[in-house]
Amino acid sequence: MQRPLDNANVIFINWTLRSVAVMLQQSTNRLLVSGDLRLSRKTKTRQRALSTATRILRREGYARLTMERVAAESGVAKTTLYRRWPTKAALCMELYLDVASRELRDPDTGDVARDLKSIAHKVVRLQTRTVAGPAFIGLIAEAQIAPETRPAFLAEFAERRREVTRRVLRRAVKRGELRANTDIDLVIDALGGAFTFRLLQGHAPLTEKFADSLVDLILSGCRSRPDARKENV
Repeated sequence: MQRPLDNANVIFINWTLRSVAVMLQQSTNRLLVSGDLRLSRKTKTRQRALSTATRILRREGYARLTMERVAAESGVAKTTLYRRWPTKAALCMELYLDVASRELRDPDTGDVARDLKSIAHKVVRLQTRTVAGPAFIGLIAEAQIAPETRPAFLAEFAERRREVTRRVLRRAVKRGELRANTDIDLVIDALGGAFTFRLLQGHAPLTEKFADSLVDLILSGCRSRPDARKENV
């Protein structure tokens, strides 16, 4: 028959269990702190590299941007840079998308013209007042310099740039504002192509007034008839 534990044994067992619990908690805390520090270092390293690339692009343009220079001026090892961004085109793509993700939002005003003009105004600002402009020019240049790399990086880049506008246009078709057979990709190409042409050619300013006129012109070719819109209400 098993003897009951005396007070001394009970105290010893309780102390042991508490000690184990404390050690487990301390180990967990150390792991969490270590993980946070690693994440913090990665975030700071990425930010240093992007900030340096931004400064070079805005002051001197894509031609003067090199991975070696970014490494030297940011203090980030070249191996670290190339591990994250295999080419400077990949670095420029992240710069563009980083800025665009903060600036571009789906306005969803209930009116396709207002939605598109809101997006267009933000694109004007992106291309003319932020690093997104020179980064985008750099991507286009890279696609011409190294055409074999074009499908690899431009396909994803183009798709991510078109997401918000595609959502706006699909909503407008569903509401009956645009014809059911509207070629959404063609509308996006017409909008984006005109912006890109002005940005690259520089023959005329890229302004909000131009953006508004462009949206009105394109929508005039794909709006639904008034009676068709009533049927969708």
